[in-house]
Amino acid sequence: MRFLERNSPAALFAAAIILSGSLCGCSLSPENSDAESGETTVKPVIGLTREDSRVSPDNAKSIDLGSAGEELLITDAGDYRLSGTMNGTVHISAEEQVVHLFLNGVNIKSVTAPAINVESAGKVVITVEQGSENILADGSKYINGVPDGCIFSMSDLTINGSGSLSVSGYYKDAIHTKDYLKISGVKLSAKAKDDCLHGNDGILIKDADISLEAEKNGLRTTKSGKIRKGNIEIMDSKLSVIAGEHAINASRSIYMVSSKAFLKGVMSNSKAGHDIYIEEGCLTNG
Repeated sequence: MRFLERNSPAALFAAAIILSGSLCGCSLSPENSDAESGETTVKPVIGLTREDSRVSPDNAKSIDLGSAGEELLITDAGDYRLSGTMNGTVHISAEEQVVHLFLNGVNIKSVTAPAINVESAGKVVITVEQGSENILADGSKYINGVPDGCIFSMSDLTINGSGSLSVSGYYKDAIHTKDYLKISGVKLSAKAKDDCLHGNDGILIKDADISLEAEKNGLRTTKSGKIRKGNIEIMDSKLSVIAGEHAINASRSIYMVSSKAFLKGVMSNSKAGHDIYIEEGCLTNG
């Protein structure tokens, strides 16, 4: 497995040809390197838990959003299967509990707040059910400007499943979590006034098909200082990003393997506070 490493002159040359972004050094995680062959193995630091990977509901409570009014408030742990159309917000305030939403053909539009707003929870998982098409959108002005994403979460957020999800962030971000953002399996398209995917602590994309259009950053992390914070990891996925600033902007490092990615950023295609590791053959012209 060969990577573009920014620790060697040869890699710097390759990165200058293929990548656009800042060049500086440190490692994403502990690695083994063969200097003669140039082979490098990098161990990713963000993983999927059993709950992150679960796509089948367990005694889920079925909710028709058409009868929920302008707000559906969830305060207890459990599985919730949502369907239907709603002009309002799914609001989660569940302390340290795990809340698992199953989307089965929802259309949620909120004019003055996020479509899904996680005020508090131990973890939130959103499963996009197989064969379903789901649409989320917010408005251009919020009453309370603290949440700044169509899907906004103060806790770890995972989006999985095998259906399709469209997210439009007309206020600022499409999807923003203050902790880790993990996306697995799903077909996701997102457009945003600011960032499409913003995970403060880190972003993991695995086995997903993602298309992003952002006025600022396609993918962005902001935490740094610790090896497990601020990384963006993309594995076994298809990714298309068009961004007004940076296609991928990581506060720590970028790791991409076994994927196909089209990256187009006005300022840069990839920017990292530390290293960029992209397996040869991952980047495409369209």
